[in-house]
Amino acid sequence: MQQQEWKFGTHQIHHEPPDVLVASFSGMLNLEDMKRAVEIYGIAAQSGPYYLIANIGSSQLQAEARRYLSDNSRAEWFKGCVYVGADMVQQTFGKVISLGMFLTGKTEFRTEFVKTMAEAYTWVAQQRGANLRKSG
Repeated sequence: MQQQEWKFGTHQIHHEPPDVLVASFSGMLNLEDMKRAVEIYGIAAQSGPYYLIANIGSSQLQAEARRYLSDNSRAEWFKGCVYVGADMVQQTFGKVISLGMFLTGKTEFRTEFVKTMAEAYTWVAQQRGANLRKSG
């Protein structure tokens, strides 16, 4: 992966080797913001699937941006997704996206909701360990 960090508006996304993409969203995410985020998710996936840590506690997602994310994200991009700081509305939306990915046949896609970034990194480490046990 050539580029390791992207900034757009008040939002930023960066890659942490070997397989983590960290997205930090602040403020309102409109349709253009979400188009850029989804574009970056796809670019990152060119190097293989990854864990997405999405820090969304200080953000809000407009309805059209939510639809765009749901319609244009691809399950095969992700090993799993952990949302940090999500409120009840954000958790509901995250669960809907996960269900959609499950229904498209990617049963290994996992989603988690945590309060802190430290918990998010712990979750990713646990998922890696579980995947190693499955394959080993």
